[in-house]
Amino acid sequence: MKKMNNQLVIQQFSDYTKRYQEIILHFPENINEQTFDFSKDTDKNKTMRYMRAYFDLSFEEWHLNQRKLIDAKTWTVWEGGIKTALSKTAFINAWLEIKKDTGYGQEFEQFINASLPTNQNLTNHSSGTPNGAP
Repeated sequence: MKKMNNQLVIQQFSDYTKRYQEIILHFPENINEQTFDFSKDTDKNKTMRYMRAYFDLSFEEWHLNQRKLIDAKTWTVWEGGIKTALSKTAFINAWLEIKKDTGYGQEFEQFINASLPTNQNLTNHSSGTPNGAP
């Protein structure tokens, strides 16, 4: 039973890694540069489509963790990746744009907003309080 459980964990991790790789392969080469500017992106719509896919994937990972369906070590890896992405200008700006028309729920939005660099922490749009605090 333990071997089967380990195989399921490996398969799940592999599936999410494959989806992540598929997303990032469609980003512009300079997406990780702090000077990245969407207004200079020749295919902003495509980039934003994959940014939405990235945040959807991040939501799924977060949700799996909230439901205790992944182990703590896997979440630590995924959370670290999300926080690293959110330290980059393109991901911050994409989040600001995406959250205008997409709702992931207050808890996930609080997680993302709290993961932004300190000077980028946002006011929760629904409650008007910093980082969605009650």
